Amino acid sequence: MIYRRDRVAARGGKQDDHAVVLALIAHPVLERSCGNPTSRGRLLVTALHVKRRFRFMYPPHRASALALLLLTLLATDATLASAATIHVDQAGGGDYLTIQEGIDAAAYGDTVLVAPGTYYEHLYVGPTADGVTLLSEAGPESTIIDNEGASYYSVIHCENVGPDTRIEGFAITGGDSYEWGGGIRADDADVRIVSCTIIGCRALWMEGGGIGSTDSSIEVSGCRIEGNRAGDGGGIGVWGGEAIIKENTIISNAADSFAGNQSGGGIYVYCNHAEITDNLIEGNSALDGGGIQDWGGDETSIISNRIIGNYAGSIGGGMALYNSACFASGNTVAGNHANQFGGGAVDVRNTGSSPPRASAQFINNVFFGNTSDGDESAIRIRQSGPTPIFNHNFFADDTTYEVLVTSTPSADTIDFTGNWWGTDDPDEIAAKIYDCNDDPGLLWCIDFSDWCTDASCDGQVTSVEDPPEAAPVSWGRIKSLYR
Repeated sequence: MIYRRDRVAARGGKQDDHAVVLALIAHPVLERSCGNPTSRGRLLVTALHVKRRFRFMYPPHRASALALLLLTLLATDATLASAATIHVDQAGGGDYLTIQEGIDAAAYGDTVLVAPGTYYEHLYVGPTADGVTLLSEAGPESTIIDNEGASYYSVIHCENVGPDTRIEGFAITGGDSYEWGGGIRADDADVRIVSCTIIGCRALWMEGGGIGSTDSSIEVSGCRIEGNRAGDGGGIGVWGGEAIIKENTIISNAADSFAGNQSGGGIYVYCNHAEITDNLIEGNSALDGGGIQDWGGDETSIISNRIIGNYAGSIGGGMALYNSACFASGNTVAGNHANQFGGGAVDVRNTGSSPPRASAQFINNVFFGNTSDGDESAIRIRQSGPTPIFNHNFFADDTTYEVLVTSTPSADTIDFTGNWWGTDDPDEIAAKIYDCNDDPGLLWCIDFSDWCTDASCDGQVTSVEDPPEAAPVSWGRIKSLYR
């Protein structure tokens, strides 16, 4: 057998590592593993097999090192060697006529390259397609996947795939999922969605008319998500797992299905970790959270987005936060509206989760031109848990109250220090706030000390003695400060 010491010994009776490696490469178990780099289980079995054989030839530590080195090289070389480009062209110029056929033929590391055209399919990207890149040749303008509204099907269903799985450059339309993810559905999947247009899809019962994710890790970047509908998260809905949502255009989506909570017209997140960064979130609608609904997020960051012109039938025209410890900074929240109750810009509610979450924080944001009916508030706070923090923001809303506090269980102070309120007159600032000073039944008071004396916040005051002249408020001034 090839494992005996005398078969791999070098001249002079010394063991030769190179001879061991050369001998083992010919072993059929390794050959089979090398030929199928997606079979991680087979490689693991092979590693144990090699180590067990080596222990009769080498000290244990040396046998382990040789086995690990060999298998690492084999797995790497096999993956690189086997990676292929599979061409799909419905006109007959490729390897396959349909995208699903290309996916079914692909292995880890392969690219399924799709020629321009409209493909009337709904696709399944499952475990056998782990690590596959689904890529269009010419981008979403000319490469369309259309489910044609086939009942209860997502256009693309990703399940049990890993982080090297990627979907890039398609227009996706006509999805009609019974559950979640009308356009793209992710179940226990780790998938990257890049430069796609997802339009006119629906998730009837649950979240994510455009993209719906459950217990997955998704990254959505550079996409246009428009005109989709769902119970929650008309554009994107995330339930469990993690999500990175960056540099997308998310417009004219609706959370309006009778079967859901109707929360998060643009984005709905109820997950362990979410990053929402550098997106345009405009013209979306929901009952709660016209632009964004963050429900119970422990680690949600909302950074440098434009949240503009969204509508909530009840609360939170721009954003609605429920038991959320989100961090929001550098956002422009403008022209949003809440109809029935209030919080044209933001509604913050914390019912006292167990275990208690940290406070939501809003730092260096612009709130401009937001409106509401009902209580006529831009920022609406309903709390029984940790109080939110609003520091160094710009307020210039078209409402009676910039901040309104509703029910509060115990005496506390909410930190609104260091903001610009459109004036440096403390009496005028106080008139923009509804709190314990206006209703004795409210036990929470707004601390607006250290307010800015101009829109750039070059100066701050804590008293009414000789405040400097305030800078004029205008939309041009706001854009120049925060662009």
